[in-house]
Order: sequence, then structure tokens, then C-alpha cells
Amino acid sequence: MIYKHWLFGGPHFMTVIYILWVAVIALAIIILLGMSKKEEQRSRMIKLNNAILFLGSFALIFGLLGQGVGLYEAMEAIQRAHDISPAIMAGGFQASMIAPLYGFGLLIISSIIWFVYRNILQK
Repeated sequence: MIYKHWLFGGPHFMTVIYILWVAVIALAIIILLGMSKKEEQRSRMIKLNNAILFLGSFALIFGLLGQGVGLYEAMEAIQRAHDISPAIMAGGFQASMIAPLYGFGLLIISSIIWFVYRNILQK
């Protein structure tokens, strides 16, 4: 399923979004493991926590950019073809929604992680 979405959603944009998913998970693990040394590395952990929120936000914006590029290319193809069935239009719109949905999912997850870690790190 992940490969199908990667291919169908546009490999250029989906690759970056997948890398951002891995980065957020890695940062969350680094912060979790570093909490035992909370006092010595508190400022570093706060910066890493803020990076989690930034990467989630960037994933959504990058997904929307991918959707915009995909829709622009689709409109060019429709203009050249002069006649397109509604089923083909719906399939193209469905494909254009994959990257923003993955980006939005990462934003939700990273926001939750950021909020939880922010409350823990402030104590």
C-alpha cells in the first residue's frame, strides 16, 4: 500500500514526505531516549522538539505543493485532450489528494508528539 501510494501520489513529492515521516519518528525517539539526561541537554531537547513540529508543518505544505503541481499538469493534459470523462477527472483528483493527506497525517502526529514532549520538557 505504501509503495502504491508512493507511485500513485507522485514519487518526487511522496519521497520527501516519507523522509519527513522517518525524521519525525527518529527525533521523537532521540528525545525520548535523552529525557533521562534532561537537565544537561534540556535546551537541545527543546530545539529538537520544535523541529518535530516544523517538519510536520513542512510536510503538509510540501504535500499541498505536490497537489498544486499535479493539478496543474492534469489541467494541461485536459486542455490538450479537449474532452475528458468524469471518471478520469475523479481518478486524477484522487491521486492529487495523496500527498496532502500524508502531509496532514504527519502534521497531526507531530503536533501531538510536540505537545506531549513540550509539557514534559517544561517541568
